[in-house]
Amino acid sequence: MQLISDVLPDVLKLWKNVLPSMLLGCFLGNLFHNTVFLQRLGRGMLPLARLGHLPAGCAASLTLCLVDRIAAYTMLAGLKNTGAVGAREVVVSFLVSALPTGLYFTVFFFSPAVIASLGCRTGAVYLAIYLAVSIMISAVGLLLGRLLLPQPDRGQEGRDKSREAVHISWRDRLAAAARRTIPAFRRLAVVFMPVTFLVSILLHTDLVSQILLQFDPVLSYLGLPGPVLFVITTGVMSMIAAIGALGPILQAGLVTPAEAVAALLVTSLLHYPYEFWSSGLATNISIFGPKLGGRVSLAALVVRECATCLALGLVVLLL
Repeated sequence: MQLISDVLPDVLKLWKNVLPSMLLGCFLGNLFHNTVFLQRLGRGMLPLARLGHLPAGCAASLTLCLVDRIAAYTMLAGLKNTGAVGAREVVVSFLVSALPTGLYFTVFFFSPAVIASLGCRTGAVYLAIYLAVSIMISAVGLLLGRLLLPQPDRGQEGRDKSREAVHISWRDRLAAAARRTIPAFRRLAVVFMPVTFLVSILLHTDLVSQILLQFDPVLSYLGLPGPVLFVITTGVMSMIAAIGALGPILQAGLVTPAEAVAALLVTSLLHYPYEFWSSGLATNISIFGPKLGGRVSLAALVVRECATCLALGLVVLLL
């Protein structure tokens, strides 16, 4: 009972942050399906989508990632359910979305904490590496799109959307979108809420601590000092907490700027699997379904871990 009481505030906070975005994504996906506005919304990311042979609907989802990635993925799932895009387009779009999502997190989430804690120079280096990792993930998605997806027929796509927009008024669209949104959102919520609750209980046991104890030899091999272990332990559940914990250690001279950046990259390697199990997998399964949600989650995790390892290797060479 005590464990549930400890877990419940964090789970409620997660639900509060994620569920409204899911609801918004369901509504936008139903509202803008087969409309000219979908193309207009995606103009910002249309060149990026075209590089990966993605249709205009995926470009709109990529643009929405600059504001709300959960809403963007829910919108993408809506396009998949209506047949506008296929499973391959979803996987490619999910990987390509690392770039707009990375831009959003860098500007609105990481930058204030990183610069305040690590200073301008070290903070700028870490933010540049974080963005570079996002670019590498997006590049893998673009490459897969060019290899696996056919070039979309832009002319036919535009004509189909234009005809649909003429025949259906916006009032009818709003009413139809509202009717379809609640059942779709309910299907997402009944999967997302119990899964995240159960996984959160599991992760608040001694499992995480036992796993971290196995990484002492790894830190020694990378040449990272002992205080870094506290940063990594803190950052498994929250990167912002790791950044905050690293600030005083860096200012006290216990680690060099290069070691600080390397410590955050090692922390990221452990944080991403935690995020995968605690919320990412459950969210994507609730949005895309068990099979496709598992595929996009695993693909994104593997590519992100590989890109982060590559960045860490380059930093370690400079230590």
